[in-house]
Amino acid sequence: MPVKKMNFAGTEVKQILGGSIRIFFTKETVGTEDLTFVMGDFVPGEGLEPHAHETQEEVYYCVSGTGMVWYGEDNKETPIGPGIALWIPRGETHSVKNTGDEQLVIAFFLAPGDE
Repeated sequence: MPVKKMNFAGTEVKQILGGSIRIFFTKETVGTEDLTFVMGDFVPGEGLEPHAHETQEEVYYCVSGTGMVWYGEDNKETPIGPGIALWIPRGETHSVKNTGDEQLVIAFFLAPGDE
């Protein structure tokens, strides 16, 4: 299978869990087997509703902007900004919101890539 290349501006954007998600590498787009890679592209005040991935681990990597991530049963919070990465274990409820004045861009890596 050849290497696949995609451009941020050329990706499909879907509204998922209340936020704008750019679809890069999934089983449907390029035939990935073990991971999913998408990016959140959130305007100020936008983000993702609380959710959990029962069968997947997830990594958030903040590319630009600032926001807040909430996680766990007691809704702990942690700020995110450029260069910050978070690992979210399977089954952990989490959400994110752009709390800044600029676009918040987050790379989301999920494994295995079955969603």
